[in-house]
Amino acid sequence: MKHDTITPEPGSRRPVLHWLLLAVAAVVVALAWLKPLDQGAENHLKAGLKRALATYAVARTINGVVSVAQETGVSVQPGGVGMTFAPGQLLDPINDLVEQVSSVMLAVSVSFGIQLLLLHLGGSALVSAVMTAAVLTCVVLWWRRTPIPRWAWRLLAAIVFIRFAVPLAASGSEMAYQSAMANEYAAAQAELEGSQAATPPASPASAGAAGSAGSPAQGFWDILKAVPKWSESKDDARERGRIEQLKDRLDAVVEHLIRLVAIFVVQTVLLPLLFVGLLGRLLLALVAPRGRQT
Repeated sequence: MKHDTITPEPGSRRPVLHWLLLAVAAVVVALAWLKPLDQGAENHLKAGLKRALATYAVARTINGVVSVAQETGVSVQPGGVGMTFAPGQLLDPINDLVEQVSSVMLAVSVSFGIQLLLLHLGGSALVSAVMTAAVLTCVVLWWRRTPIPRWAWRLLAAIVFIRFAVPLAASGSEMAYQSAMANEYAAAQAELEGSQAATPPASPASAGAAGSAGSPAQGFWDILKAVPKWSESKDDARERGRIEQLKDRLDAVVEHLIRLVAIFVVQTVLLPLLFVGLLGRLLLALVAPRGRQT
């Protein structure tokens, strides 16, 4: 009669296999209780959360100030008839895009927070104790050459997966970020936080309009700081020049924001899923060793 069990392979290699299994079990248990992976992963996740919140703050600032610029109106009275123009409505499409970017960055920040929570839950003493008991049970049975059911190996793999999936995925994602995406993030974030380096020169039309209004070319953040004062202007031509100048600079800013969103989505969604999938397949391949089914 056949049972769905796994028994140690007989032969001269059995003692070596036994000692190797014992060493691996000791390392796994030590990692679970000493938490070197957890500490590193927590630092990585906190650093990523800080970066995400910085980008989110920039996006929300731009969204708020541009919303004010949208509402800027210019009152004129041609022929004694009062009329109000709102040239800031030209910024509406860009402002909608910036608002969507800020929503994505908020979701990214929440993702980092969820990973931190899962890291603490998976690293709790209860999970570590259950995993230790499962590991020791399988090791003792294997050492005594007692057949171990396959469901027991799969249960052990599941417990090890729960304990180490988040710290390994977070550490792997951070390593990929540091090696391939850190420089691009730093460049894009620096350009967003800069005053003039973040944006190209204004278009000839807007530059001409600004020049005719007696205002020299300004940096992006300089323009944003002046937005609340635009409502005091009564000059329609000057107002349109300011709006066009801001629009030109917003085009470049949105490009940097989209680059940052792409980096964070890869780091918080694609890479963790990839590492979790690889860890699951590795555990299924290693935790259920080949043996003689009886």
